[in-house]
Amino acid sequence: MGEAYATVASWIKANGYKMNGHMFNIYHVSPAQTKNPDEFVTEACFPVE
Repeated sequence: MGEAYATVASWIKANGYKMNGHMFNIYHVSPAQTKNPDEFVTEACFPVE
């Protein structure tokens, strides 16, 4: 996930946006539903302005 966060943060900066709050995750398929990491679905949310 660290690489994904870094990529999004770079895109935000490169496209003239600024972070406006703390990022957060929405877990659509988490370890509570499956033990297979290939099936995890996580939405990384970055509030911007």
